[in-house]
Amino acid sequence: MGRVIKFKDFLKRSKIPIEINDTERYKRVTIKIKHGGVSLRDEEIGKLIGTKKQFVLKEGQFILSKIDARYGAFGIAPAEVDNAIITGNFWAYNVDFNLIDIGWFNQFTNSQFFYDLCERASSGITHRKYLSEDSFLNNEIDLPSLDDQKKSIKKISELKNTFSLASAEITHQLDLIKDLRQAFLREAMQGKLVNNDTSDGKTGADLLQEIQFEKEKLIKEKKIKKSKPLAPISEDEIPFEIPQNWVWCKAGEISYSIVPNRDKPKSFTGDIPWITQTNFSEKSFKLDYSKTEIGLSETEIELYNCRIMPVNSIVMSCVGRFDLVCLLDKAIVANQQLHCFVPFNNISPKYLTYNIKLFSKFIIDKAIKTTIMYVNKEKCESIKISLPPLEIQERIVTKLDELMDYCDDLEKSVKESQNYNEQLLQQVLREALEGKNNAEDEKLQLVAEESPIYSISKDIQKNCDTGDMAILAGYIIKKLSTQNSKDFGRVKLQKMLHLVQYHCQLSSELKYQKNVAGPYAWELEHVIEPKLKSLTFFEIKKDNFGATSKVTYTPLSASNELTSLFNREFKDQAESINNLLNKFQDKTWEFCERISTMYAVWNNRLIRKELFTDEILKQDFLAWDDKKKRFIDVLDHTIEWIRKAKIEPVGFGDYIDKK
Repeated sequence: MGRVIKFKDFLKRSKIPIEINDTERYKRVTIKIKHGGVSLRDEEIGKLIGTKKQFVLKEGQFILSKIDARYGAFGIAPAEVDNAIITGNFWAYNVDFNLIDIGWFNQFTNSQFFYDLCERASSGITHRKYLSEDSFLNNEIDLPSLDDQKKSIKKISELKNTFSLASAEITHQLDLIKDLRQAFLREAMQGKLVNNDTSDGKTGADLLQEIQFEKEKLIKEKKIKKSKPLAPISEDEIPFEIPQNWVWCKAGEISYSIVPNRDKPKSFTGDIPWITQTNFSEKSFKLDYSKTEIGLSETEIELYNCRIMPVNSIVMSCVGRFDLVCLLDKAIVANQQLHCFVPFNNISPKYLTYNIKLFSKFIIDKAIKTTIMYVNKEKCESIKISLPPLEIQERIVTKLDELMDYCDDLEKSVKESQNYNEQLLQQVLREALEGKNNAEDEKLQLVAEESPIYSISKDIQKNCDTGDMAILAGYIIKKLSTQNSKDFGRVKLQKMLHLVQYHCQLSSELKYQKNVAGPYAWELEHVIEPKLKSLTFFEIKKDNFGATSKVTYTPLSASNELTSLFNREFKDQAESINNLLNKFQDKTWEFCERISTMYAVWNNRLIRKELFTDEILKQDFLAWDDKKKRFIDVLDHTIEWIRKAKIEPVGFGDYIDKK
């Protein structure tokens, strides 16, 4: 049986002082976060060490960083750091191994329980929190007996081996999917995926000749500049055979280049995005515009002599990663890290994108190697292209889109298995540490059964018709727009309706789906708001400001009746609804957006009875939409706020997904 003890009962602070001598060399320590371990950082001569009064670390001691302990910066000192020096920001402890098995303790400190404990024992502002030693050492744990600790570690070792094999298989499957994408691209560019007959009998050579005439015409009209002739493709350069009605050419023969800006413009006040290599998304066929918050106006583009890359042109990274290629769905301005291809007529932009994606890797050998690898305009234009007539290009694009969607579905399925594998490992490790033993023949379930770790409730507190929801929406506007009317609009109303409906367990005709700004119900704008106007509660006006808009709600004569109508129609739910709304009285629409979105992904996990951790919730939040990445630094606070406000989801309502 275990017993409840405090950390200070088995951890004793070690303070072996040392005065740094300028002529001696000293080992220094690094502690990686996320339980990455303790290792030798370097060896340094004393005269280059600023802090002269330090402490000595001994092998086998438990060491932590008082600044980063809440991020998992702790571990057992290995032999390589024996007699290393540490500053006062690192605390070393002798461990009573009569009470603690070293393996068990090392595993225990890598548990979410221990991470949370360090977080609670830290105080200060967000980025300058320090661990309080007294709070840390006075924490209590239910410590198993030494014998049970050893049994747990044996079981954990077996579990890790099992999960390691599963993880290796998942990684292998992801690699196979990556190879499958390349195989599809290669077969497409070999002419093996579709029928190569055309209705007009034209060939790739005919198309290439037409493009040459078009190119010469544009040069005469001074719409494009004449470029240097490209060297012909030799027999040795041809990577594979193509159908007879295709032709080999180079990217510069069927497109013209736009040279990006060398210097970054000095001002940004417009809507045309300034793009760099960092904007490429993982799959690289679309740019992630959320990673830039700056854009140029047409005046600034002219002032700084910027080159605009138009819609349906193709941009490729020409520094370091040459496989980053994407088709533009909006006009951009870019820096010199990118090369832009503008296809001529009768060249499918997406076909050229797929082709460059396949062949861009072959220019690595031609890259200029300095501190980084890069390719210039000439080398980008020299990328080989296997060119069929337009009719076949379009056929191939349709087929490749279908096959890439298939690969996306496969990858999603494998990553879900990977995600579950990680969740399940943490679950069984936690149970092993807590001394819970499953029956020998019990099989691990893909979906968790309802258990005490979840608080699940499906009880409907009130069935609401559209009249009820109009009263509720009007009451929310009246209650929350009084504090900061400039900040209140449709986004905040949407999020508050979602939170009230799900948290206070109301059933209504509002069906929420995923939207950029979080859970979105089409019925608000098209059913509820017209009712608010017809009942003379509010006048609703939408103002456009460039690419953005703002909806305002102006009270009408009947708005004064909303409070009494709400108290009558929601008399049994009024208290819980008001308690929830009061928590958002002074909050911005962006705050409501992130709380509503986090609530939704959390609730989705509960609805499907899936195992999850805070890290998984954060991943779900970021996967909701690319624009959610702007909240990446406040996600821990978001989860913490939901818990402190006591509005954790309970698994009520419908699963919120895409349309």
